[in-house]
Amino acid sequence: MANTHPKQPRLLLLTITMMSVIGLVASDIFLPALPNIVEHFHISASQGQSMLGNFLFGIALMQLFYGPLSDSLGRRRLLLLGIALFSVTSIAIPYAQDFHQVLLLRMLQAIGACAGITLGRAIVGDLFSKEDAGKVFLTIFPVVGMSPAIAPLIGGQLSNAWGWQACFIFSMLFGLALIALILTQLSETLPPTRRRQLSLGQVAQAYRTLLGTLRFWHYAIIPCVAYSVYFAYIAESPFLLQAQGVPRNLIGYSYISLSATYVAGNLLARRLMPRGHSSDQLLAMGYKIFLAGGVALLLATTLLPHSFPACIAAISILTLGNGFLLPLGTSGAVTCVPSLAGSASGLMGALQIASAALTANCIGQLSQHQPGRFGIVVLALVAAGFALFHWLGASAKAGQPASETGRV
Repeated sequence: MANTHPKQPRLLLLTITMMSVIGLVASDIFLPALPNIVEHFHISASQGQSMLGNFLFGIALMQLFYGPLSDSLGRRRLLLLGIALFSVTSIAIPYAQDFHQVLLLRMLQAIGACAGITLGRAIVGDLFSKEDAGKVFLTIFPVVGMSPAIAPLIGGQLSNAWGWQACFIFSMLFGLALIALILTQLSETLPPTRRRQLSLGQVAQAYRTLLGTLRFWHYAIIPCVAYSVYFAYIAESPFLLQAQGVPRNLIGYSYISLSATYVAGNLLARRLMPRGHSSDQLLAMGYKIFLAGGVALLLATTLLPHSFPACIAAISILTLGNGFLLPLGTSGAVTCVPSLAGSASGLMGALQIASAALTANCIGQLSQHQPGRFGIVVLALVAAGFALFHWLGASAKAGQPASETGRV
């Protein structure tokens, strides 16, 4: 494979890590400054929140296109174009004349950032086997896991010192630094001999192949369920924690503990992998932790509905399991059909973001902001994911020889 032995492996790893977190940096860094943006453009709070929804929609949609395009045109050129678009639109947002321009620029910013998210996974799939890709993702995902906690803290400091515009200037500088690393550290990882012809028929065929591959579903469902549970909590937590007596100005700090346990899960899985545990064995272990967290959350929200420590402890068990599930599920999905790594990355990412957005939008109606009902919904999601993981895994194993891709 191309560039499997880079001269500066640590800088290559840094490059892929920055590609993986660029979307989270852009989506979260401005959140502490959102009230200032609302005041600046004289809009409602709900309109201001659409900056996040607009961005997530762009990310989910474009993942379906970047994968097939990169399978045909290669990774590096698309990546440079995408990050360049991200950088230009980031610096343009502070100069927007009205909020409609902001929303348009946020959509374009998401289209650019999506190149890093999607193609970063595909590049790992190009360069490494399934087991080695799992090790790479276990190295990258601790940083990814900390990003939702770190980015708002950086954004808060920047906006307090220089105004809300500084958050987007930081995003532009982040993009330019990533471009410099791509130019100096990343060669093309998909040579012309391994590329696929670009056509609507080929794109449709690639997705049909993946959607008909049990092993793809076996792994892709894992990040979908993990993200759905996490975003269900993110969406519900302001109501849940406020009901438990947590002051509004301290709610943001509660997410730090969740990021810490997620990183702990990453590091534990990474430590266990060289000791003879396969990625599938670690996924099974992660799902058991995940299920234990779902049960603990139901008990906490039912028996101790007003206990903040009990709730955070239960959610932390869930995020500890997520530390196993997200990197290893991602690794399995993008490597299950090696010739379609780009398409697999895009399809899996779109499913992951879409499922998280759907859950975040529905959780309030399902739970009615009642702790006990919230615990039931989360446990139902966890249990469904656990059952699908074992059923799809058994079906894929029974329906094909180990050397095949698992297409049905």
